[in-house]
Amino acid sequence: MDLTDFVAISYAHEDISFNEKVIGFVNCLREKHGYNVIIDELLRQQETAIDFNEMMAKLIPNAYKVIVILTPKYKERADAFIGGVGDEYRIILNEISTNPKKFIFVTFDAIDDDLIHRIEPKALGNREVIALSEDDEKWDELFSKLADKPIYQFLDVAPIKSEPKSKIVEFKKSKNKAGLFRFAQIKLAENRQLLEQFGPDSIVAIKNPMSSAVNTWKIVKLNTIIPNNREIVCEFEKCISLLSDKEVEIYKKFKIHADAFEIYTKGEIEREGVPRFPSDFEKMISEGD
Repeated sequence: MDLTDFVAISYAHEDISFNEKVIGFVNCLREKHGYNVIIDELLRQQETAIDFNEMMAKLIPNAYKVIVILTPKYKERADAFIGGVGDEYRIILNEISTNPKKFIFVTFDAIDDDLIHRIEPKALGNREVIALSEDDEKWDELFSKLADKPIYQFLDVAPIKSEPKSKIVEFKKSKNKAGLFRFAQIKLAENRQLLEQFGPDSIVAIKNPMSSAVNTWKIVKLNTIIPNNREIVCEFEKCISLLSDKEVEIYKKFKIHADAFEIYTKGEIEREGVPRFPSDFEKMISEGD
């Protein structure tokens, strides 16, 4: 009999049906899964005049793993330290604190709170119990403990921790009326320069209506003038409470002009549909500076 690198089984003898189930379990581990499992019935057939209590007392300390099959009868005998189960249970309690991975607790029944209460010996504490059934995952748990190999592989920790992307939030002062008007002046000054350089009345456009200035003007309107107008409207809408009724009326003229100019640029209305730029708006923002 090979007593190297072996697994011992601790269980309580019951009826023939249960005892044969344990033997079938042992044969399955030996034949199908390659584990050298030793049980008292195997010793009985290979030895004569053997003292089984003495033999098991030697097997459990020398085994590299011990599978304990929990049943109500096993609990009854273990708690009372009766017979062979009682002797084996004393050895288990002596070793389990220093070598807890050696002992694997299983049951052939489905686990619930009531079953655990009926099969788990008191002195064991809250130990993990594997319910062996046709569920392959439960058998994998058993093999994981027998082979001391984890089921789930966890990757190494990366040398560099991920950190949140940094962002800078600037404090923006609320605009007063003078700041609002100054903002509009700057945007309109840029629009005016672009109009003089590339607009329909620019020197280049007048001298050569077929020049590239015409296409440049379209691009300038879409990319700069219209966005500038939108920003002016946006700031005035946010600060409209700062304006007097007359100033609101003048601003609304600019807004109508800006909206119509954008629609015209997109080709949705004719040039005649765009109100002229309100000069009183420019006057208002200049005098209010």
